[in-house]
Amino acid sequence: MSDKDKDLPSVRSVYGRLWRDWLKTHSRVFVIILTLMVLVALSSAGYAQFIQWIIEAFEASDPYVIYWGPAGAVALSLTKGISQYIQNNLQNTVLVTMQEQMQTQMFDRLLNMDLSSLTNESPAALAARFSSDIAVARSAVTAVLSSIAAFLTIFAAIGYMLFVDALMTVVLIMVFGLAFGPVGIIGARIRNISKRTQREIATMTGAVNEGLSAIRMVRTYRLEDRLRSGAQQVFTNLKRLQMRVVRWQAAASPLVEVTGGIAVAVLLVLVTLRLQAGRIDLAAFVGLLTALGVMTSPARRLGASYAAALQGLAALDRIFTLFDTRNVIEGGDHVFEPNERADGNLRFEDVSFSYPDGYQALSNIDLDVLSGQTVAFVGRSGAGKSTIFNLLPRLYDVTSGRITLDGRDIRDFSFPALRDQISVVSQDSVLLNGSVMDNIRFGRETATDDECRAAAEQAAAAQFIEDLPDGYETIIDPTKQSFSGGERQRLSIARAILRNAPILLLDEPTSALDAESESAIRAALSDLEKGRTTLVIAHRLSTILHADQIIVLDQGQIADKGTHDELLKRDGLYAELFNLQFQQPPRRKRRGRSADEALVARTPLGRLLQYFGG
Repeated sequence: MSDKDKDLPSVRSVYGRLWRDWLKTHSRVFVIILTLMVLVALSSAGYAQFIQWIIEAFEASDPYVIYWGPAGAVALSLTKGISQYIQNNLQNTVLVTMQEQMQTQMFDRLLNMDLSSLTNESPAALAARFSSDIAVARSAVTAVLSSIAAFLTIFAAIGYMLFVDALMTVVLIMVFGLAFGPVGIIGARIRNISKRTQREIATMTGAVNEGLSAIRMVRTYRLEDRLRSGAQQVFTNLKRLQMRVVRWQAAASPLVEVTGGIAVAVLLVLVTLRLQAGRIDLAAFVGLLTALGVMTSPARRLGASYAAALQGLAALDRIFTLFDTRNVIEGGDHVFEPNERADGNLRFEDVSFSYPDGYQALSNIDLDVLSGQTVAFVGRSGAGKSTIFNLLPRLYDVTSGRITLDGRDIRDFSFPALRDQISVVSQDSVLLNGSVMDNIRFGRETATDDECRAAAEQAAAAQFIEDLPDGYETIIDPTKQSFSGGERQRLSIARAILRNAPILLLDEPTSALDAESESAIRAALSDLEKGRTTLVIAHRLSTILHADQIIVLDQGQIADKGTHDELLKRDGLYAELFNLQFQQPPRRKRRGRSADEALVARTPLGRLLQYFGG
C-alpha cells in the first residue's frame, strides 16, 4: 500500500474510473448541470452579440433602444446568474455526496484489510487519505467541471466570432494555441510534483502523530531536539514541493493572460486593416472585442483548472491504490450451526511465521492444546508469544504449517465463525465511543442490559461504574483519560465474560490492576476459565502456577514445556526467568536478545527514531 516511484496513470483512466465508480449514479444531475453550463456559456457569449446590436441601434438612431437595451442586459444577467446559482448548488451537492461515499467506502476497506497491509502505513498517514487526499480529489473534480464550463463559454464566443469574421477568428485561435505547448509542460511538472507532495503530506502526518503518541518517552529521554530536527526536515521538504507547485501554477494564468493580450493586439491590427478595406464595421469590431473579453476570463481559469486536475490525479492514484490492495487472508466457507460451538481443541502443526518485513517470529512450532486446558506462554520480549495470539483469530496467516481447531484447519472457517469462538483480554484495553453499557455489550451485541451488568459484577467493575455520573449510560470519550488502566481492563474482562466463547486468550489481563482488584479479577477469571480452552501470555509468572502446561518460547521456538514444578526442576530458561522475578541468583548465562531488538524496532517510538536518524 505504500507509494512507490511509479508513473502516474493517465488522466483519462483515473477520471474515467472516478466517473464509473462514484459519479455515474448522478448522471441525470450532470445532464442538468451541463444544460445549465450551456445556458451560462450562451449568456456570456450573448453579451458580444447584444453589444453589437446596441451599437448598430445607436448608429441607426433607433429610439426604442432605450427600452429594449436595458431589458436585454437584465435578461442576460438574470439568465446567467440564476443558471450559475443552480449549477453550483447541484454540483456541490454531488461532490459532497461523492466525498462522503468515498470516505465511507475507504473506512470500510481499511476495516477489512489484511493487518500486514494495514500496518505498512501509520494510522495518521492513513487518516490523511480521508482528509487531504479526498479533499484534493473533490477540488480536482470541481476544477474539471469548471474547465468544461470554461470551454463551453470559449466555444460559444468563438462561434459568434466566426459568424462575424471567420478569418480574424482563425488567426486569434492560432495565437491562443501558442500557449497550449507551455501549459502542457507546466501540467507535466505539476503532475510529478503533486504525487511527491501527497506522499510527503502522509509522511508528515504520520511523523507528527507518532511523535505525539510517544511524547512521554520523548520528554523522559529528552529527545525533543532530535525529533524536532528530523521533523523540520520533513516540513522543509513539504514546503519545497508545495512552493514548486505554487510557482508552476502561478505561471499558467499569466501565460494565458499574456496570450490574451497578444490576441487583443493582433485583433486591433486586423480590425484596422479590415476597417480600412471596408470589410467590417464599428459595431462588428466592438462585438469581436467584447467576445474576446468574454473568452479571456475562462481561458485564464483553464490554466488553474488544469493544474488542479493534475494535482487530483496524484491524490486519486493514492486513493485507488488503497482500494485496489487485495487481501491475502480470505475467510473459508465452514460455519457453525446456530447453537453449535467449538470444543476448543487446538493443534499447531510445524507452524512458522514471518512478518512482512522479513522478521521471523515463529519457527517450527508443534503444540497440542486440549479442550478445557489452560496453557501459558512465557519468554523474553520478542520470543513470539503475541504472534501466536495474532495467528489464532487469523489477524495474520501462518507462513508454513497449519493451526487446527477441533481437527479442522482454521483457514477453512469463515471469519465470523472462527472469531466468534474466541474472547480476548489484552493488556492494552481499548474503549470505543459510546456508553459504558455499549462498551461491555461489544462482547456480544445481542446481550441484554441485565447480562451486561452481571458481566460487570463478575469482572469487579460494577462498583466504579455505578459511581460514574450516569452509571452504565456514561459516555466514553476514547481521546480522554477518563478511566484508569485498571478500570479499562475490568471493562475489557467484562466483555470477555459476556462473550462466553469456548477459547479465551489472556494477554497479562491483570497487569494494570492493584492488589485488591487483581485478587477479585483472578477469582472471576478462574471461574471463566473453567470448561474453556485458555491461552495465557504471562510476564508475571506467579499468575500461571496453576496452568496445565507452560510453553517456554525463545527466539520463536519452543525451548521447553511442562508444568511449573517440572520446568523448575530442569533448571532451564523458565527457571532463569522465575529466579529473576523472585530475586533469586541467576543460575546460568543470559542469552542473546536479537529478538528483543527486532521487537523494539517495530514499536512506534522505535520506527520514529529510525525515521529521524535513530
